[in-house]
Amino acid sequence: MFQLASRSRDLIIFSNLCVLMLLRFLTLSVMFIPLITYSETKPKHINLGIGYYTVQIYDEIYSYDSDRLNGVSLSGSYMFSDKVALRGTFYSLKRGNFDNTNTDGWEVLAYYGRGMATQGGKWYIGGGYFSEQWNDVAGSNTFNGLQLGGGFGYNWERVAFDMLLHLRDTSDYDNHFGAPGAEINTAGVLSIMLSVRF
Repeated sequence: MFQLASRSRDLIIFSNLCVLMLLRFLTLSVMFIPLITYSETKPKHINLGIGYYTVQIYDEIYSYDSDRLNGVSLSGSYMFSDKVALRGTFYSLKRGNFDNTNTDGWEVLAYYGRGMATQGGKWYIGGGYFSEQWNDVAGSNTFNGLQLGGGFGYNWERVAFDMLLHLRDTSDYDNHFGAPGAEINTAGVLSIMLSVRF
């Protein structure tokens, strides 16, 4: 009975999260519509974007809703070519239902892929470094390390859409959150972003 109630609660949370992400995406899409009307076919090397950003921590038993952090991100990318790019992101997040817990952080990643500077579909993989600080009533903790990830999306003439997934080194998280028999084994990032292309 407890497991059924827990699964129902998880399904409701997931559904609400999907609806929230869709509403944010549609709102940002409407804001960027005027920019799509300009015609330009040359490769563009700079993207400046805003997005939805979430971090989820999992232990060996299950994932904790209280250890999911959601918020907004600002990022800048430079495409050296259609295959190589560098992206830096700053983000500010809240932890689950804990209003007094917030996180500010940054990350830098290098990517290799296809279609990153030209119009059309794109995909990429890469890696980099992250650093963030969690603040709550008990104090603050800093987590940092390496991460691997990738993404895919689409470039229009002046606007780009990206969906990214990263897997992080869990060492710092495990030192703080881990418990005997329930070590942290996965920390993942999901980001959905809209950018203006220059």
